[in-house]
Amino acid sequence: MKNICITIFSLLLLMSLTSCNDWLDINEDPNNPSSVPAELVLPAAQMDIAVSLNAEYAVVGGLWSQHWTQSHVASQYRDEDRYALTLLDYQIPWREMYAGALVDLAYVESEAVIAQNWNLNLMAVCLQAYAYQIMADWYDQIPYTQAGQGSDGITSPVFDQGQVVYNDLLSRLDAALAQDFSGDGVAQVSSDFLFGHLSRDEQVNAWTQFANTLKLKLWLRQTKVNDAGAGTAIAALLADGNFLTQDAKVDVFSDLPDKSNPLYESNVRQLNVATNLRGSRTLISWLEENGDPRLDAYFTPGDQGHFGLWQGWFEATNTEVTPDQVDIAKLSATQPVYYFSRDEVMFMLAEANLRYGNAAEAPGLYTAAVEAACTRAGTNCAALVGAGGVYEYPGGSMEENLEAIIMQKWASMVYRGYESFWDQNRTGIPALSEFDAFDTNVIPGTFTYSVAGMTDNNLFPKRLIFPQSERNSNTNIPAEVAITVPVWWAQ
Repeated sequence: MKNICITIFSLLLLMSLTSCNDWLDINEDPNNPSSVPAELVLPAAQMDIAVSLNAEYAVVGGLWSQHWTQSHVASQYRDEDRYALTLLDYQIPWREMYAGALVDLAYVESEAVIAQNWNLNLMAVCLQAYAYQIMADWYDQIPYTQAGQGSDGITSPVFDQGQVVYNDLLSRLDAALAQDFSGDGVAQVSSDFLFGHLSRDEQVNAWTQFANTLKLKLWLRQTKVNDAGAGTAIAALLADGNFLTQDAKVDVFSDLPDKSNPLYESNVRQLNVATNLRGSRTLISWLEENGDPRLDAYFTPGDQGHFGLWQGWFEATNTEVTPDQVDIAKLSATQPVYYFSRDEVMFMLAEANLRYGNAAEAPGLYTAAVEAACTRAGTNCAALVGAGGVYEYPGGSMEENLEAIIMQKWASMVYRGYESFWDQNRTGIPALSEFDAFDTNVIPGTFTYSVAGMTDNNLFPKRLIFPQSERNSNTNIPAEVAITVPVWWAQ
């Protein structure tokens, strides 16, 4: 089964990184999907999500979280770094999600229900919820209630409001968790990329924890607009306490063409330019100020030592900044793609307890999260986060403690910058600098407006715009909204 899964992954990754081809559009595939075992469709869907997250969405997330900036001697991601997206941007990950992952997962869910394999059903529902949450967070309104119904004659599905999507995802997760996992039809699924190495009962427990962790994320997103509702729901989740204690990741990559980490494959191997993504001064200055060893884990220093480029300063001349002076983002061919990492979950739990649970639990969770994040990066931050260290839990006001948690989460989400981008929109952390780039008063770790920024009133981006492919094919698509308009939970 492992060899079969690797074969599926190799083919899928090759197709997903070939931008000129239409692929995995099951609504247009003459083959009958019912002839494919659901257990083999599952890993294809999991890899579709991984490729979407860890290729194009990872790039824009990292740029807008100011982990990275566009190289001043290349041009691949200038649209993102100047906040000037076009309708041609992000068509591939949209298609990967809708024509690939979500169609496949709907099929897996229906087959699992027929077989009464509630373990497989839980996986399908969790993964659908995870994917729809990503799309709602990027675009706010998305096709949901009518999505994937091309076989029923619905070729232009309506767009549902993000809050409607969230509410239904939470209900669907609860329904999947309420099934009887002791029945004869419930079987272990070895093709599962995330937890396929576990026994049946261990796998059921891991996906139960995944569902609870995802529910926690969905409620944390709402702290700004629905504090009371989020508080009640999160308090109940904390009382149950069954969250992920291990990484949920796809870790099958090798340093070979079409088999490597999607970000490495697309940004380094296929573009044949390893230096597009450079270190942003925002993150590098903060890591340097704090003596954080992750600086060397995240970046290859320039020829004169570590040097971060101002965000969007890709018009810098060679006399101002030499080509070899700026740090280069380290990308690995074999790096896993994380749906959730253990440190991310602990940061979420630290925030949840600080806001709505037992605030006395927050310091221990925060400390453990920082240490786990540094360990995952191959470093050790015990001295920094310990007593008297620069990262020691403040133990002050709720605002001070929250800032420490979210700042550390931001520093840990390199390669998953979309998560810290969404956190920033929700919490305002990291703060937006009151000073322009190049001003000596800029505080390390505060976001500076892109030097080449093109939005009105120097507003920062808050969302993606719908791709041209969807605008051409769906008559129900909403009018275009500026990327500076917050999504529903950030208003």
